[in-house]
Amino acid sequence: MTNPPKQKTQPTGLVQKIRKNLSKTFDIIFICLSLLVILILITTGYNYQHNSEAIHHLSEELINQVNKRIITKTTNYFFKAVDMTALSSEVSGKGVENLLSNPSLEKLMLAVLKTHPRLNMFNIGNEKGEFLMQIRRSDGTIDMKKIYGRGEKRKVYITDRNKFGSVVGKYSLPETFDPRKRPWYIGAKEDQHTHWSNVYIFHTGKIPGITVSYPVIRQKRLLGVFALDIPLKAISQFLTELVDDLKSRKRITHATAFILNDKGEVIAYPYNESKQATSTKDGKIKIKTIYELEDSVIVKSYKKYLHQQGTEKRTVFTLQDSGHDYVASYSQFVNNAENGKQWTVGLVVREDDFISEIKETNHFLLTTSVAIIAFVMCLAFVLSIVKKELKKKNEFIQATFGRYLSDEIVENILESPEGTSLGGEKREVTILMTDLRGFTSISEKLPAETCVHMINIYLDVMTDIILKYHGTIDEFIGDAILTIFGAPEKREDDAKRAVACALEMQLAMDEVNRKNREAGYPEVKMGIGINTGELVVGNIGSSKRTKYGVVGSNVNLTSRIESYTVGGQILISESTLSACDGLIRVDSDMKVKPKGVKEPITIYEVGGIGGTYNVFFPEPQEIILNPFPTAFPFKFTVLSGKHAGDTWHNANIHKFAESIAEISSPIVLEHLSNLQIEFLDKEGTSVLDEIYAKVTQEGEKTARIHFTASPCKLEEWFHEHFQDIPQEVENTLVLDTLPIEE
Repeated sequence: MTNPPKQKTQPTGLVQKIRKNLSKTFDIIFICLSLLVILILITTGYNYQHNSEAIHHLSEELINQVNKRIITKTTNYFFKAVDMTALSSEVSGKGVENLLSNPSLEKLMLAVLKTHPRLNMFNIGNEKGEFLMQIRRSDGTIDMKKIYGRGEKRKVYITDRNKFGSVVGKYSLPETFDPRKRPWYIGAKEDQHTHWSNVYIFHTGKIPGITVSYPVIRQKRLLGVFALDIPLKAISQFLTELVDDLKSRKRITHATAFILNDKGEVIAYPYNESKQATSTKDGKIKIKTIYELEDSVIVKSYKKYLHQQGTEKRTVFTLQDSGHDYVASYSQFVNNAENGKQWTVGLVVREDDFISEIKETNHFLLTTSVAIIAFVMCLAFVLSIVKKELKKKNEFIQATFGRYLSDEIVENILESPEGTSLGGEKREVTILMTDLRGFTSISEKLPAETCVHMINIYLDVMTDIILKYHGTIDEFIGDAILTIFGAPEKREDDAKRAVACALEMQLAMDEVNRKNREAGYPEVKMGIGINTGELVVGNIGSSKRTKYGVVGSNVNLTSRIESYTVGGQILISESTLSACDGLIRVDSDMKVKPKGVKEPITIYEVGGIGGTYNVFFPEPQEIILNPFPTAFPFKFTVLSGKHAGDTWHNANIHKFAESIAEISSPIVLEHLSNLQIEFLDKEGTSVLDEIYAKVTQEGEKTARIHFTASPCKLEEWFHEHFQDIPQEVENTLVLDTLPIEE
């Protein structure tokens, strides 16, 4: 009998669940790795494109810097000629009227040419037509020529010198040359200042060049002109040396610098024997234009420069020639702009000379990115380990920073090794304490979510203001805020910032109550107390839980000062007032004797602070109380701390306005004592309870009270029930309407 085939064992539900979870895990890892690979490809492609653009931008920036260097050195070179001409004319111009025998001028001219070997000729002419010239020959010797006389009687005397400057011969020749007709003389005479000639062929030597000349003027009369000749060959040699120096410093192998005038003529170019600065046409020597140069990339770059669109040409741009990328730069030669000679300095450099290494780096990054994609696959196996390590670090950060509420405290911890150590130091600080009037009774009648939301609205607005004034929030105590100014970082204006902060917090209560009204919550009022004094500040607690805070009697005193406030009021101690250097506007003051203080102290109601803070309440206005036709009954008990007393007293309200009332009382009420009040109807039944008030002015049988908080809008309630009360009635207290106390 054949045994039936064995059926495959199906995995149990637990195994299926494990496999399913593993499959999902691998799917998630595969998707994440695929997304990571795609991200790397996109990032690499973007970086490659971005780097390519950056390479071109960098090459343009580098060549622009090089061009500026050439312009600066070239400008300095030309300025030497200008300075020599102007200085010579100013110092030695007195002898220009007589050039026949003036050894001082001859020595000056010889010294200038010896000092500056690139200068070709020094000329001096005067209004008589006399001419004195010192010229450098091709062998380096310097000859002197004198011309004087008129018409055909003009004579020329030539003095030959050897390379050491010694005279080796003298002879005379007939000469018709008149300096007054030369362009350099005419230009200086017209400009009355430094004059640069156009490029022209020198009368002596028949070589191209330019002349810088300067007039000699005495008492507004032209006596003569000093001039220096600069051959184009000398400028080109100077420019060649600059480019050679650039190549040696910047590792540049292909660079050409040149100078053009506004006619496109080449003033300076690194010529050699096969490339001359001039050409001959019809037997006349002619200056080459840029279009006649044999360097095709130079010609192409200049054409592109001229044909750029827009009102302003780009000074740096790229082009291609013979399979190579070049960067070209053109800049105006500002030295000559003031004399109408618009010269342009050009520089063309092969791009690879600047950025070949950067290009290689870019390609290397591209190759490396491909390798990174493969390496990412290996990272998947260690992700769980990394995740655990990160989780530990996050837990450490949360455990450390969770104990602190201020950025300054956190910075203090991170910047110093002892930042988390327990301990403290004595320091003078300013303490600000706030409290919402009557919020405890309000919270008892509202759902917990509503109370929390109301507190969050209030704290959200107040926290922003405290941080704005660099206050350190020590803690939130229910609806109260304890803030420190002066720790951990002490500033000179701690007390002033605390007062300005308190003023802005009170002004912001309008915003808090607006949000409360929108949410359907009751409005609230806040009192603020401020005190300045010495406290112990530092890390308080245990090794497991630490709080940065303050300890000392001045904390208790601040709390006592705050307890004297009514809604919307700021009270400060005398020490805080003194620390504010007379910037405080004090609206009132009072003497009090807080619990734990031996002698009475004076506290001050703040109305504003000036100086750079400039935060003020509106000027206090006198409140006129509206009298009732008959007294309105109520009963009260005097609070001890935050606890109601056991004895209730019947009393009457005679006048009321806003949150202030004038009452008659069967007992003498102490100044600033707190009352809990219940309003009664005609039958003596309570119709509105848990109203709180503070005695602000006491008398023998009368007192003025300020309602600090109530579960509804007290003023609206009064007007609703007593809307027919006239605004002006006889101001008389009706004491006999007080019921007899039980």
